[in-house]
Amino acid sequence: MPGRQRQVATALTRLGFKVLHIGTTISVNAPREVWERAFGLPQVEVPGELGDLVVGVHFAEPPDLHAP
Repeated sequence: MPGRQRQVATALTRLGFKVLHIGTTISVNAPREVWERAFGLPQVEVPGELGDLVVGVHFAEPPDLHAP
């Protein structure tokens, strides 16, 4: 499995993402335009390069912080 995770991280890097963490899941960061180009937002589509490697994609929204 580690080889597959490295393949996914490499593919995501080629797509313009910065890989933040590789483990059971892979965390990445990129400008909105990169996300939209890679995953066809708002309709999520896994890019062909990742289709055989990725089980699913989850988008975590940044927290909405409020000061008292």
